Amino acid sequence: MKTTSEVKSGLDDIARMIRDARQMREQTKARLTQAYNQLNGIPTQYGDLITTIDGYTGADAFESNAQAEKQRLAAEFTELKNALEAELTALGVSV
Repeated sequence: MKTTSEVKSGLDDIARMIRDARQMREQTKARLTQAYNQLNGIPTQYGDLITTIDGYTGADAFESNAQAEKQRLAAEFTELKNALEAELTALGVSV
C-alpha cells in the first residue's frame, strides 16, 4: 500500500505527464497550421511562375519538363494539403 506522500507524488507525476502531452498537442497543432499556411501561400508567392508554365506549349524539352514537374508537384501539393486539412480538423482546428 502506498503512503500519502507516495500517492501525492504519483498524482503530481500523472498531472505533469498530462500537462506535457497537452503542450505537445498544442505545439503539433501550431506546427501543422504553420505548414498548412505555408502551402496555401505557394499559389500567391509563385503565381507568376505558375502562369508562365501554364502558358508553355511544350514546344521544346525545357517547356515539356517544366510542365511535367509542375503537374507532379501540384499532385503532391494537393495530397499534402488534404492530409493537413484532415489532421487539423481532427485536432479541432478549423481550416
